[in-house]
Amino acid sequence: MAPQLTSHPENRGTGQDVLHRLLNLYEEERQLYQRVLELSRNQGEIVRRGGTLGDVRRVLEQKKNTLEIIGRLEMTEQRSKAIWEQSRHTWPAEARTRVHDTLRRVADLIEEILVCEEKNDLDLIETTADMG
Repeated sequence: MAPQLTSHPENRGTGQDVLHRLLNLYEEERQLYQRVLELSRNQGEIVRRGGTLGDVRRVLEQKKNTLEIIGRLEMTEQRSKAIWEQSRHTWPAEARTRVHDTLRRVADLIEEILVCEEKNDLDLIETTADMG
């Protein structure tokens, strides 16, 4: 069943569109965060094998570009996110569950990236200490 957004008359009938837009946004973000995780793992491999600073910088630039894309995506869907925040309690449970599950997958990836980045930092510190 499509969510019905009745708290604001101008939003009536847009529930299905908002749901679709949010699910697409979060799925696209999940794919982009998956790319960031792959790049973070690649960065770690470069550091552990003693790669060049230039190699690390190239990976960092790719991560930065990917994160900028995510930021732009977030900006384009601010209205949909605001509608969701204001009226999600009126949405059917199935719609809320779909959004929640999609967001959970994104959050899990972000957590995995943070763990990988922390390991990369420790490896870099260790590598730098070994040089000195």
